[in-house]
Amino acid sequence: MAGHALHKLSDRAIRSKSTPGRYADGGNLYFQVQPGGSRSFMFMKQFEGRRLSLGLGSFPETSLADARKKAANLRQEIVEGDLPRLLAGGSKLSEALQTQERRQAEQGQLPQPKDYTFSTFAVEWMNKNLVHLSSEKVRKNWYSTIERYAKPISEMSLTDIQTSDILACLNPIWQSKPETGRRVQGRIERILAAAEVLGYREGKNPAQWRNNLDLVLPNMRYARKHFSAMPYAELPNFIKALRENQSCASRSLQFIILTAARSGEGRGALWQEIDLRNAVWSIPPERMKARKPHRVPLSDSCLAILENLGSGAQEGPVFQAQRPGRPISETAIRNLMTRLGAKAYTIHGFRSSFRDWAGNATEFPRELAEEALAHQLNAVEAAYRRDQAVERRRVVMEAWADFIGGG
Repeated sequence: MAGHALHKLSDRAIRSKSTPGRYADGGNLYFQVQPGGSRSFMFMKQFEGRRLSLGLGSFPETSLADARKKAANLRQEIVEGDLPRLLAGGSKLSEALQTQERRQAEQGQLPQPKDYTFSTFAVEWMNKNLVHLSSEKVRKNWYSTIERYAKPISEMSLTDIQTSDILACLNPIWQSKPETGRRVQGRIERILAAAEVLGYREGKNPAQWRNNLDLVLPNMRYARKHFSAMPYAELPNFIKALRENQSCASRSLQFIILTAARSGEGRGALWQEIDLRNAVWSIPPERMKARKPHRVPLSDSCLAILENLGSGAQEGPVFQAQRPGRPISETAIRNLMTRLGAKAYTIHGFRSSFRDWAGNATEFPRELAEEALAHQLNAVEAAYRRDQAVERRRVVMEAWADFIGGG
């Protein structure tokens, strides 16, 4: 027991728990919330392939402090060699729980930990928790990552997985595919953390990075990937060169830079998203990284680009490829950047150029720049965003357009 942290929960925390599941306090003590809303304390311990589960009382009739005392007594009984007797039902505390567990099994509630292999639990967890996470592409990547790289633990019981098993998953790819390795580690860690919260395993998460895997895995031989950004001082000359090029790729890139949009959002802009009268571009959630709608104030420079493209269109891509109905490709824009001597920079990097300009060359509040970039904000900044909305950001975007000479 010495290796497991105790007293992870608090009175305030358990009073706020309403989502069905089991929440670990440490030392084999769990706070359980049933689908029907009832709440109670449980003592759970794996022993020789069997599970000891003892009810310690319902909440709030039984306090957290009382449950901890009962759990401490049970741990002492285990130390003194009484675990076989407990499993046989010798403990007075076991009687109520045995009846409760039979009732739960009959009602199909709370699957038993021994029923779960890692792959079974992982798929069930992903089915429930990735629905609103991100795009379909990202969700498919989660499934394929776990299926391909978690094979060494795929058929193992959740309760049997150790750090050595996680290393068996990671060692083959840790240095040859470092980004993939970190992604696999993070996803396995999250799945096992969910299993602990739900009471299907206990103890230290074997996939935990800090003070665990970071002590045994070699340093990864790569620098974290950054998007190479053009220094904002160079942008006026670059925009001038773009304006001398009348291609669709040039206009698309100008639009992306002026709006500080992501490449896919800008290239995929649709006429039906553009409100020319109010100078606002409304991007729907399905096209946003954070899956939330985003409204972009359009500067006069942006409006000029749209007018030159023939804004009489009612729908379809604003920046069309040669193939009708298809947006211009990222390759076309990157080829243009290469021809203009900007091969060293990325399209996404222009967002960093905008942020650097806003932070270093202006007095605009940071949260305005972050909102212009559609970044997630903390609670205080989110409140600011609700109060100030699009028109405050319009001032920022017009200043940005004036600086780079996009008119």
